[in-house]
Amino acid sequence: MKLIQNELDNVRTRIKKFNCETEQLKTVLSDFLSQDSKFIRTITSVLFTKACGEELTEEHYNILAATELIHNASLIHDDAIDNGSIRRGVSSLNRQYGNKFSIIAGDYLMTLAVSELLKLNNNDVLNIYFDTLSKMCEGESIQYFQKGKVPTLDEYLKKTRYKTAELFKACFITMQMYTKFPKISEARDFAINYGTAFQIKNDLEDYKRGTDNSSDIKEGIYTAPVILSNSFKDSDLAIEKTLDLIDNYCRRARLSIMSVGNNEYSDYLTELINKLCN
Repeated sequence: MKLIQNELDNVRTRIKKFNCETEQLKTVLSDFLSQDSKFIRTITSVLFTKACGEELTEEHYNILAATELIHNASLIHDDAIDNGSIRRGVSSLNRQYGNKFSIIAGDYLMTLAVSELLKLNNNDVLNIYFDTLSKMCEGESIQYFQKGKVPTLDEYLKKTRYKTAELFKACFITMQMYTKFPKISEARDFAINYGTAFQIKNDLEDYKRGTDNSSDIKEGIYTAPVILSNSFKDSDLAIEKTLDLIDNYCRRARLSIMSVGNNEYSDYLTELINKLCN
């Protein structure tokens, strides 16, 4: 993304630059962090911050690095929990090294994230991220205990918010805490709505692979299309209803950026929102 390429390169460099006395662990994690990643949390929060007319500071980069490290740690943990075999087109860490090592590797990334946050010397930021981590664990627990059951839409949306949208929210809010003219409310609303829509779209894409190929359905994890259609079968109606649900969150996300400025950064944010609705 040329518009914020320098900022993205800076974050990528930061998350891969860490000290670790155990060379094998460092190599494994460096390789994992070098894999292709959407970096959607960084991309959207940087665009939002710059749409507000703000330039990124050292504190912003600490927050972005911490957020990406937490996200990557959660992916490693998820694969260990769900026995995932492929991550970003290659064998997952648990497939290569086993679940025990994967948990250790994920925990280590969490320590790196905390280290980035501690550099800010700001208890308010720490409390926001610690609350977020608690909710992410709760979301994973909700999913675990709902396996094999079709949840209500409210239960599904709560899990979705906890597992995905809360980390968007933490990043967006704390980024605004280090700006000249904070837009906390707008940042919170955008992050929750975009983060929720983003996860529902991911769930929809998994469903569209078909009942026999959907990793969620194979694991007994039933998401929006199944809930809204009350059926496990491939259904155009399920896709249509899920797109309507996504569009509902996307409309709210668009409203949040209308008051932060009309510029190339807000325009690109709008493009990212629109992509979720197709």
